[in-house]
Amino acid sequence: MLKFTLKNMMTKKVKIFLIVLSIIISSSVGILAYNIAEQVRSGIVNTAAYYDIIIGPAGSSTQLAMNTMFFTDTPLGTISYEYVEELEADDRTNTVIPFAMGDSYNSARIIGTKPAFLEGKELAEGEMFHETFDAVVGSAVAKTYGISVGDKLVTSHGLSESGSSHESTPLTVTGILETTKTAYDNAVFTDIETVWSVHDHEEDEHEEHDEEHNDEHAEDTSENEAPSHGHIITDSSEEKNEEEEHTHESGTVCAILVKSKSFSDYYEITEEYGKDSSLLVINPSTVLREVLDNVDLSKQIVYILCIIILIMNVFVISTITLLNMYDSQKEIALMRLIGISTGKVNLMFLIQNAIIGLASTALAFGASRLCIMLISKFVSSMGIVLDARAVYPLEWVIMAVVFIISVLPTLICTAHISKKDIIRN
Repeated sequence: MLKFTLKNMMTKKVKIFLIVLSIIISSSVGILAYNIAEQVRSGIVNTAAYYDIIIGPAGSSTQLAMNTMFFTDTPLGTISYEYVEELEADDRTNTVIPFAMGDSYNSARIIGTKPAFLEGKELAEGEMFHETFDAVVGSAVAKTYGISVGDKLVTSHGLSESGSSHESTPLTVTGILETTKTAYDNAVFTDIETVWSVHDHEEDEHEEHDEEHNDEHAEDTSENEAPSHGHIITDSSEEKNEEEEHTHESGTVCAILVKSKSFSDYYEITEEYGKDSSLLVINPSTVLREVLDNVDLSKQIVYILCIIILIMNVFVISTITLLNMYDSQKEIALMRLIGISTGKVNLMFLIQNAIIGLASTALAFGASRLCIMLISKFVSSMGIVLDARAVYPLEWVIMAVVFIISVLPTLICTAHISKKDIIRN
């Protein structure tokens, strides 16, 4: 029966292709929407769970949270490192982590912080950074650029690849993180003093360049003509703009991540530092919960669309199956004529649609994984890490429902046709 069914399916390639394509589109959209929503949610929850206070320059609370938790967007600015020292000496805090971000390695952000920022993250190889210009790289960065322990990384100024290179102050890779399935996989971590040293060294180079430029200009002026009022132009507009980009002066950070000892300590610290108009004090869980609310709303909209697609898919599959069954009435009559029972005829069509349903749901699952792999490369720049290997129980439920939908019309159609005496017609 199976062999005969497969031969029968080969004679109706176009119709079967339309059925398979319809099922793949509807089910892959549902699986993809659910998987991405769950991965984004779990990533946000896991990232925001550790710290209860983030302090940064005044500005957008969402931008501050996303910048420090997921290394996205640009920092709001800088604040004095004295706040870090003050909080470290405060008996109300358990953990105080400085955070600075302003350089990059290709597309990976350089995070200036302390080793404690990576607490709980395992190293795949090497050791944690301890000295200035040491660095630990995320697993995705190491894999993408073929980085090994001991390699030198020449970073660029700013968060784009077009920034000026810090060729005289490369970072030495001391360790590579295990895959975390978070934004940590896409970043490079170094000591906060490394960030300061890189920019201090760059500023020294600019000062030396300016002095040489001034001396050359003075020599040219003395050879040709004396300046009328002793005024010498020392900087081109391009050099001025470049100097204005150097925001990471020694003793400044972009943000401070704090874990307080108790709820009362959290409340006191928040109220105390919140009074300073130049500072922004947030609870990352509260801010990211608002982001999650928007994600949940989007997810619900996608689910509604998926349900509509699935309902439409029922009609499409039912219609195509019905037409296919009625087009096969002569075949059915012939099979009945040679003694094949109605039950076996119905079984053939049931096996046919079961094969179509299984193949379609398997291809839909594969299509959703392929989409996640393609999307992950794009969204990684936004601090979102998607794992194509992550599978959730509800995904199996969605595929089971789709399979039932693909088989159910066959049962109804065969039951209807079996009531008729096709030979008599």
